[in-house]
Formats: sequence, structure tokens, C-alpha cells
Amino acid sequence: MKNSSKTTDPSVIRFDQFMAVALYGPRGYYTSDRTILGSRGDFTTTPKLTTALAKRIALWIQEAWQRQEARLPVIELGPGDGTLARDIRQNLGFLARRRLDYHFVEISPNLAARQQKQNKGTWHRTLKEALEKTGGRALIISNEFFDAFPIRIFNGKLEELFLNESHQEVWQPAIEIPDSSLFEKPPARFEVPESIHQWFQSDLSHLTQGEILTIDYGGDAQEIYHRRPLGSLRAYAHHMRFLPPEAYQNPGKQDLTFDVLFPDLIRWGNQIGLKTKSLKTQAAFLGTDDHDGAGGAFKVLHQRK
Repeated sequence: MKNSSKTTDPSVIRFDQFMAVALYGPRGYYTSDRTILGSRGDFTTTPKLTTALAKRIALWIQEAWQRQEARLPVIELGPGDGTLARDIRQNLGFLARRRLDYHFVEISPNLAARQQKQNKGTWHRTLKEALEKTGGRALIISNEFFDAFPIRIFNGKLEELFLNESHQEVWQPAIEIPDSSLFEKPPARFEVPESIHQWFQSDLSHLTQGEILTIDYGGDAQEIYHRRPLGSLRAYAHHMRFLPPEAYQNPGKQDLTFDVLFPDLIRWGNQIGLKTKSLKTQAAFLGTDDHDGAGGAFKVLHQRK
């Protein structure tokens, strides 16, 4: 559906627009030079804690090369500080490393500089640009990439969340409903990343041959909103979690994130010709018993075209 941010009140801003500016604006969280990862940052990702994920992805890349009968280029989306890419390369083996054509898609100049200190490859600002370089053929991997896309927020009455100049919540009747399976049985309060759907259409649709491995926290509607009935939006700063309304404060100085609804990723992938090969927990992907911790909260989606 068409994207619209119309409102009868010019003093308020739709939440996805607020989130886009807070994270990616001129003074945004991901576009500034602040330290966001590690002990001195605001949060830590799995690749900073263990090499297990990198080892498993390296094996997945080799298996994908065999399935595709070609050593397709690898594109990593939102590569953080480059730790995952470095460890993947180290676990591929000597001959595979020499033939590896690795591409990074990164919007943050600061993070790109950190990635370049420990990696070799080609850097791009968009996936569309990367796929143009690889001729539309690639293996695309990501870890905690989609959870930072701007989201629209709705309630069970199909009202949409706006924020006023004081960052207070203002609910208005939704003018246009984005594409999402959540509207079939709306939770009390829920998030729809219309920006991801648009990205599937504008960027991911340029993939002509390859496979996609998406790792992120989330699940289906029952799993997410049974655990978070008031919605999954939250902020992180200095390794502390903040829920609304505190999550709206200090825009640009804290991360904003949400749980990814994987049925919608599958739904939007189908629309551009992707086939779902598997959806499993990270624990199952890694072959561990951590089903109650992060291994269960994180999901791994494998799609192919």
C-alpha cells in the first residue's frame, strides 16, 4: 500500500518518522561517531561474545556455494564493527578465503571505518548498490539488522501513534493501513515495520540468484505479544533498557529496537519471488541447548531465489 504520513495536526510526528530521524538523521544514533557496541557502548551483539555464530555461518556459506554450484559473492547487511565478517573469513579455510568476494552494506561512516580496520572487501551504502556490483547474484547475511528499521505503531482500535513536540503519545485514527499479517487479528499494541516491506521492494527485489540468511530476535505474533502485550519497542543506552515513554527521550543518544515478526518477512519475501527454506531458532541453527535464552529468542530465516 502507499505510504502516507498525513495528519490533521501539524504539531505531531508519526512514530516511524521520529524513529528514522532519531536513528539515521544528521545527528542520528547510527550516523554519529558515538561508540554504540561493546562494554563502552550501549549494547553487545552475539558475535562480540562468541565465535560460534561465525563458524556456523561460514559452514552455511560453503553449503550454499555447493547448492548454487557457484562461489557467489557474500553481502553482509549492517555488519556492526566487523567482528562477524572477520571471524567468518577466518573459519572458511585458506582456499575459500582467497576466493571470497565479501561486500559490506553500512550506512554509518563511523562503523564502516571500524569494519575496514579488520576486514577486506567492498563497502556500499545500500543493498541495491551492492547487488548492482555483484550482478544480482549473492549470498546475503545479516545479524540484528531488521530490528533497527523505523516502525509504525498501532493499537487494537487501529489508531496510530504520533508524538508531540514534548515526545508525548498522541493516538490518531490510522489513515492508511500498511501490509502486515498483524491486522488479521490485531494485538492491543503492535509494531509494523513498513520500511522493511518497502526495502524488500526497492532493494532486495534486485536479487536474481542467491540465498538469504536472516538472524534476529522475534518470532510470530503469539510469541512476541504474549511476552510483550504492550508492544516490543524499547531503547538501550549504557546497557540499560528503557520502555515507552522513556524510550522516546534523548533521540539520537540511544538505540531504538523492536521484535521482528518473521511471518511478515516470509510474506514480503514471497511477494518478490523468494522461497522459504527454513525458519528455526538460533539454538537449533547452532546445534546448542540454549532454547530458553538468546538461542530461543533469536530466529534464523533461510530464503532462496
